Amino acid sequence: MPGPGKAKGKKSKSKSTSTSSPLPPEAYIGDIDNAEGWYLIVNILCGVFELPDLTTRSGLKKVHANFESVYKQLDSAYRRYSENDKMAGGIVGIYAKMCSDTILRNKLISNGLLDKIFPLLERPACRHLALQSLGTISHNDGGTARSDLAKQAPILLKLVEKHPEDAKTIDLAITTLAHSVSALVGGNHAIPVKTLQSSHIPQILEVTANTIKQPNATPHLVVHAVDLFATTTLNASSICGDNPSVINCLVSGLRSSDWVTKCTCLGGIIRLHRYEAEPDQRSLDPQKFIAAISRRFPDHIVDVLMDYGMTRTETWKTALAARNFQEAIMACVQDHDLYSLGLKLADLILDTEFSIGDGYFQTRNPRTGKMEMAGNMGLPFTMYMDALPHCAKAIRAKGKREELNLADVLEIKFHVARGRVPSAIEVATKALERSPEYAYFYYAMTLCANNVDGLCAAKKGLKCKQKSPFIHFQMLQRAVEHAGDLGLKTLQDAPKAGDKKWEEGIAFLMSAYEDAKTYVEEAPPDNRHMKNVLYWLIILTVTINDEINPDLQELKDYLERLKLADDVSTFIGVPPPKTNLRLAMQTIVQRFAEAIKEFGDIIAQKTAPKQAPEPINAEKAGDDLAAWLENLRTDDGSEEPEMHFVHPNITMNHVGLYRCSWCSNPSAVLRKCSGCAKTRYCDSGCQRSHWSEHKRACVASSVST
Repeated sequence: MPGPGKAKGKKSKSKSTSTSSPLPPEAYIGDIDNAEGWYLIVNILCGVFELPDLTTRSGLKKVHANFESVYKQLDSAYRRYSENDKMAGGIVGIYAKMCSDTILRNKLISNGLLDKIFPLLERPACRHLALQSLGTISHNDGGTARSDLAKQAPILLKLVEKHPEDAKTIDLAITTLAHSVSALVGGNHAIPVKTLQSSHIPQILEVTANTIKQPNATPHLVVHAVDLFATTTLNASSICGDNPSVINCLVSGLRSSDWVTKCTCLGGIIRLHRYEAEPDQRSLDPQKFIAAISRRFPDHIVDVLMDYGMTRTETWKTALAARNFQEAIMACVQDHDLYSLGLKLADLILDTEFSIGDGYFQTRNPRTGKMEMAGNMGLPFTMYMDALPHCAKAIRAKGKREELNLADVLEIKFHVARGRVPSAIEVATKALERSPEYAYFYYAMTLCANNVDGLCAAKKGLKCKQKSPFIHFQMLQRAVEHAGDLGLKTLQDAPKAGDKKWEEGIAFLMSAYEDAKTYVEEAPPDNRHMKNVLYWLIILTVTINDEINPDLQELKDYLERLKLADDVSTFIGVPPPKTNLRLAMQTIVQRFAEAIKEFGDIIAQKTAPKQAPEPINAEKAGDDLAAWLENLRTDDGSEEPEMHFVHPNITMNHVGLYRCSWCSNPSAVLRKCSGCAKTRYCDSGCQRSHWSEHKRACVASSVST
């Protein structure tokens, strides 16, 4: 779109028309008729109407103040010279530039701006400018104009069909449609399928998918097509599913060399299944579990568990914990020693997840022969889980400092079992003040709904030197889940091009990928979280790895592990639920070969970064990030202007700046070491823990500077 400002060239001030004059002098019509290019035409008209510089906020504010007068001039001129292509097109160009301001845009649209633009689409001389104007309006609109434009989709689709050789017409028309559709499907609410179908979305998707396959498709067009497909999955997943090419394009997009394209496609694929997805299952039926292991696992599962080490498996530890728990409870019935029971239960909690049975004391009714809840056993609890706070109190009453952590473990487990996670986190937070190296307290904090705090806690907990394998793997899988969710949320918020949010989001995904690999390599193959971690690992391997064959040979081992994890889960009575992440993973795996065949070359050629990324200056990047976090404004107090569809060139060096030098937690709010100003930490705790390792390098750096 041209950027009209103050006119240059032939005009002279004596010939200018004041704002009180509704029409330009006839002499300028000849100047405009002889002008070549819309930029010059629009500039001449801006001078004729004595408009302020429309490329600045101050200029647009002046139009605000005199809108009625300005509009009257432009509208009168448009009506008088509506048959003159250059006059009509030039005035529409001015309108379009004014539409960069939300209030002006709304006023112009309410005054019938679209009715002035659409007729120009039929004039060859004005077609491109009219499409550019529609693109500008749809790009800056908050929703109203986009919805109106979406209703005119047949006109734009017909234009694409009518001019298959005109790359610019196709590019601009599809771009406008892409912007417009987002107004219908971009919200967090379901839209009836009939409404979506009547809004021409199926036709838009089909035409767009076919258009980007043409040799004259531009990178700009392909980028908008990808954004259109990804946005449409939010509320039009059923329609997307009816067009395999749409899904194939998104799957193929995971292999783009452009990180923005990768992440846009990943978000679209994961959103695709959100309405049909099942919730994840977090509980285990102890009776089904015991019945299953009593039957013995199938041979192929037994072989894998034996190779790993049967006594290290989750099945073995869960069964052993169930036996030890029953023995401890029965002993307590005899001796009523809550202190001793508490120490035994704390050890079980630290060793396995399903350590405390949520049952109760039972006796057989002598009359009916049925088992019933027992009466008073001489203990302050009937339900087994209710024993935990009483045991914690008994341990604290002993006054042994080295056992206070165990009392907190019991209390935290009780709160978690009762669904009071905030209370558990409160206990863990206070306990960490006393014992900052106790891993279980960090694990408790990973259970919070806040992904940022949960990830930070998981990363710090993994650095604790003394922790059970169970706690280690629990924090590792929580780190994967928190980092993966954070990465997707950050990148799906569609940050501006150049925004540090891109690098932050990718740092989260890289962290999830690294921890997922470690988990799958080290955790027991029957761990109940193995499936979810494998979903992440498979998805992120396709997205991140440099080389992936169409047959997904690189995923063979992971897919075999997932098959085993599914078999284990099904055998113990917990069939794998069709979670959002599982369905996304299956879509990628099942469609990958076909997707690469259909769109692989297009994605590779049309979404590659235009230039190699510049070497990054770590010091400057840190300062830039600090400024960004403070949400700096321009001199007039407004936000910096957006940079649309300019994909940032991102390298792993950029991403590395978002990792704590001690615990590797990805974060955008790291603090620099005051000594060397190079290393970065989550907080003073991470800095203290790293000091013995960092001290020498820090001192040397300080001396050299």
